[in-house]
Amino acid sequence: MESALDSVRSVIPFRLYIITDRFRCSPRLLYGVIHDLLDAGVSAIQLREKDLSDVEFINLAKPIAKLCRGYAAQLFINSRAEIAAELGANGVHLPGNSPPVEEVVPQSDYRLIVGCSVHSRDEARTRELEGADFLSYSPIYPTASKPGYGPAVGLEKLRKVAASVKIPVFALGGITPERVTECIGAGAYGVAVMSSVMSAETGIQTAKAHLQALSACLKPRL
Repeated sequence: MESALDSVRSVIPFRLYIITDRFRCSPRLLYGVIHDLLDAGVSAIQLREKDLSDVEFINLAKPIAKLCRGYAAQLFINSRAEIAAELGANGVHLPGNSPPVEEVVPQSDYRLIVGCSVHSRDEARTRELEGADFLSYSPIYPTASKPGYGPAVGLEKLRKVAASVKIPVFALGGITPERVTECIGAGAYGVAVMSSVMSAETGIQTAKAHLQALSACLKPRL
């Protein structure tokens, strides 16, 4: 019989969740950075790029979607469920201010995995009840990439949020490879990172360090 943990792993097999920001890739293009991240072992990408029009976003996303399929990596599209379905992406990620899941992602023959950003325990419980498959909770630590979400929530609140839901919670905000172990120890299923892995100069090495840290602290539990 399949255990609850096995069921979660079948839907959310990744522990490192990469969120894109093409402006941090300069002078390289986002496609090239994602290619190298996938080559390094990353298996889940959220294509964020919220400033683009739908047409611009699709033009950017099409080759990235093909690239992810080639690596058997999961691709999540931020907010735009129809585009996610059109591209054959694995899922959609909804920001904290999005309408309820069922309004954004209507059930159909195409089943999108749904991730949601949350910033409190109440939000986490609500999104779980709506049908979210996993959550990102932030900001755990002070971070320059998410300044609008107030002060860092810290590990104790991460622990409470992770314990309050039955779906995976990814720790986001100020996550470094050195902080991975304490986030997992506080109940996080995995970690989500953006700015540090988008750097054209050091992003690949940082992603590898995250993967190594996750492997080291999860191995006894697998």
